[in-house]
Amino acid sequence: MPSPFHNLSAEQLADEIGKLDTVIKSQTEQLDALKDEFKRRDVSAARGDLFVVTASTSTSKRLDTKRLRADLGDALDGYESETTSTRLLIKPSPRLAEVA
Repeated sequence: MPSPFHNLSAEQLADEIGKLDTVIKSQTEQLDALKDEFKRRDVSAARGDLFVVTASTSTSKRLDTKRLRADLGDALDGYESETTSTRLLIKPSPRLAEVA
């Protein structure tokens, strides 16, 4: 079964990704501001007409790998795992910047 985007050119894919990324970033900023206000008020739970929001705090400890590498040097070899990921950088094209 083909992808729903199989008929889009790479350029059209770039535009669709950029448009959706812009919408999501805008919505994420608004969501983050709302969450910050909820936390600022020190609310532990609130029940609206549509949703219930609860807040809980957790603490975790993580290894400071830079410090560990600095202190132990080559002794760390073999204990690190490597992961590979592909990052997409999304920015407006010069044409879009001219319009804005």
